[in-house]
Amino acid sequence: MRRALAREFASLPGVRVTVTLDDRVSADDGPWEIVRIGAGEELPLFEALAGRADYTLAIAPETGGILAERARAIRRAGGQSLGSTAEAVTLAADKLIFERHLVRQGIATPPCRVVQPADRLPEDHLYPAILKPRDGAGSLDTFLIPNAGLVPEAARAMETAVLQPYVPGIPLSASFLAGPSASAQLIGVGRQRIAINGARVSYHGGELPAPRDWLTPDVTRAVRAVEGLRGFVGVDFVYDEANCRATVIELNPRPTTSVVGLLSLLPPGRLARAWLGGADDLASLVHSQAPVTFDPDGTFRNEKGVRHV
Repeated sequence: MRRALAREFASLPGVRVTVTLDDRVSADDGPWEIVRIGAGEELPLFEALAGRADYTLAIAPETGGILAERARAIRRAGGQSLGSTAEAVTLAADKLIFERHLVRQGIATPPCRVVQPADRLPEDHLYPAILKPRDGAGSLDTFLIPNAGLVPEAARAMETAVLQPYVPGIPLSASFLAGPSASAQLIGVGRQRIAINGARVSYHGGELPAPRDWLTPDVTRAVRAVEGLRGFVGVDFVYDEANCRATVIELNPRPTTSVVGLLSLLPPGRLARAWLGGADDLASLVHSQAPVTFDPDGTFRNEKGVRHV
């Protein structure tokens, strides 16, 4: 994601991109300037760079408050962020609080229940169920639980987690550019490639585009319902094709892996210009393209399943 987005913004005329790079990582050549970061230097150096830049984009997970702290660092430095506010990130990152927020907005989402997986799960819950961290990203430590008595050892290691009824249907992700005044500009809709190995649920990438009419108003409303969302935002949802109904699962207040697939479908600089405030119908262009399939690491697969960069 970092390389793809750095290259995208660098393609704009007159734009100079600076990227930070861990000092332990080998050279990362591209159309950008590299600032090496040693142990313990990342946050203060990031803040200093944000104070000097016209715009700053933090690419980080929301878990453990990492992304929210970078958003606060940009604000402390007087910089201009291309991402969401710390408050919006914090709301979206907490699965329980976000579920309650969606319910208050009348948006369909599976109910959350906080549990201690080391203890026996509640018998009165609806099974099968999904068990995952309350503060998590992607499919990290996510499990499909058939009943209260069948909890894998790996799941029991979590001190606390949230339990949600399993929602059958087509797993999808919608990508938006969020802006002031609760605007939500659709970029594209894609399928998520989800695998279940034993009880563990894992994300294996995605395919773009998926049918645009699978996007229901609730999915767009989920973005508009969170004050402070800015820039690239992803909404994970499940579509019930028989009933033409979507259930919102999570909101990612940051760039997701889908951005790599979307950039392969858009001309260079098109997403960056829209991100910086230019009006553009990106979704129509994305959904007119032949599908692409990508893995979680940003590599692509051709029609025969062969991986390529």
